[in-house]
Amino acid sequence: MSKILIVSEALGEPNHKRGIFHFTRDLVRSLAKEGHDLTLLVETSPRYRKLKARQKQVGLFPEGTRLIELLALYRFLDEADAPEVPGRPAWKRRLAWYRGHLRRILSREFGEAMLRAAGLAPVRAKRIDNDIGSLAYVPRQLRHLELFRSFHLEPGFYGFQDVSALTLMPAPRIDARGYDVVVLDTPIRVRVRRDPGARVVGVIHDLLPLTDLKLTDMATRVFMSRVKSLLIEADELAFVSRFSLDVFRQLLPQFAHVPARVVYPRTTFTIAEPQDGAPLERPSFVVIVSDEPRKNLATVLRAFRGLPQADLVVIGKASPEILQGLPPNARYAGYVDEQEKAALLAGAHGLIMPSYAEGFGIPIIEALAANTPVVCSDIPVFREVAGDLAEYFDPFSDASLRGAVERVIAMQDALRQRIRVGRPMLVSRFDFAGQGRDLLSNLPDEVRGGAETPAEGDRDGWIRHEVTA
Repeated sequence: MSKILIVSEALGEPNHKRGIFHFTRDLVRSLAKEGHDLTLLVETSPRYRKLKARQKQVGLFPEGTRLIELLALYRFLDEADAPEVPGRPAWKRRLAWYRGHLRRILSREFGEAMLRAAGLAPVRAKRIDNDIGSLAYVPRQLRHLELFRSFHLEPGFYGFQDVSALTLMPAPRIDARGYDVVVLDTPIRVRVRRDPGARVVGVIHDLLPLTDLKLTDMATRVFMSRVKSLLIEADELAFVSRFSLDVFRQLLPQFAHVPARVVYPRTTFTIAEPQDGAPLERPSFVVIVSDEPRKNLATVLRAFRGLPQADLVVIGKASPEILQGLPPNARYAGYVDEQEKAALLAGAHGLIMPSYAEGFGIPIIEALAANTPVVCSDIPVFREVAGDLAEYFDPFSDASLRGAVERVIAMQDALRQRIRVGRPMLVSRFDFAGQGRDLLSNLPDEVRGGAETPAEGDRDGWIRHEVTA
């Protein structure tokens, strides 16, 4: 089996609660089930450095022990983004954002990353074994970390990404010798030093920073720089949907020669039918959103003002301005843990996915796994994911959404039976067990199996492609 390095902003720094996190977490589960040897690249932080220094000051532990380092790493990755306080002024939110980024830029770790990227400091791989037996317990939200055999530590690596993209500074460099495969789970600026024969697989979830009119010019500039770096390093590309792959080929036809395939996000599916949630006397629907305009929460709230017979639970992050307009039959739950989200989906009459644009739509398959009907905006990627197992509506029309919700309320038994009939197909497409095989399917057998094979490369080991306009 292969030795695989996972480079992931979603897993290698505190959880962002994004779709990328769910994609990569389940990918890790799948690869571990296949028996691959996994390592996660983790950004070290000032907190990590201080805990390590305290270990040396106390002098209690034997020389060479990594207990405190491992403890610092788990505590760092357990930090969660605090949800926004409803009603907090926009200027305070912006000020907090700038303060956080300024602290990161002024840290020693950021300086180390910059020097290494510029070639002014040596690039050395530092790994620590994931000896979780020395920890009292691992919280549920960190259980995916147990699947890694070791951690590859890089100072300031993820924090340096956007600054290097905006300023066109050199990309961060990592020493990935000793790995057969390097997985970049999103467009990341990086130069990879690797062994001959090792392969880099880059994942692209969507091209929204290039196509969404509501995103900022800065977001587009950062994304373009990241994608360019990914195309320099990656030997293979993986897209989370056929729709995203088609958009990529339309926008960047000059890269049609780069091997690419679709690797769907996954969840836990079983052939056995799940037990339906306890039926509620009053219909209840769930919508999972972020504060991006494309998530289209405002349309859902307007629609539910005309649906007094049903309730709505809003999960995720919503702007204070939107929350001020909650109808009386809507409840804002904010961020919830995975267990609570699963329970809400299982007990609901339906999930609503109102987005104008998406790269995939993971909540759709999570709802279908729970036998819960789905109400989707009628966009191509949702048709690709849900097919005829969902009810569709015009995302620009409140009346269209109200009609779809009313149909789902009236057709509960028929819709759930339709999902049951389609379950074998859902398992074959979306159960996490096949995700790892899909990701590695285009790689040579000797790479997937971990054997070393010769390959072309420059003399210092920095293997890369040329990107032309």
